[in-house]
Amino acid sequence: MKTVWVLIGVISVVIVLHAFKAAERSGISGRLTPANGGQMIWAIQGTDTLKWVPSDGDFLIEARPGVYNIVVDTKQPFKDALLENVRVSNGRTTDVGVIKLSK
Repeated sequence: MKTVWVLIGVISVVIVLHAFKAAERSGISGRLTPANGGQMIWAIQGTDTLKWVPSDGDFLIEARPGVYNIVVDTKQPFKDALLENVRVSNGRTTDVGVIKLSK
């Protein structure tokens, strides 16, 4: 019986720790204008590459802490955009604001 209670305790601790880890997600968010100008957002850190398809111009990329370069792959007639040195901290979402796409 003692073994069952120890097992339940261990499982409870694992669940609580997992919940805290999930709450500490980090990422990068922003908005494209015009909203229909972007087709893909890339977050690049060394050899780690993340991508996201914007929805109505908005994007939220889940990312580990570190420094990223953000590349916006655009639709014609817009030019691709680059944001360098975007810092992501543990448990925080970095908002890069509005990225205005130019022709």
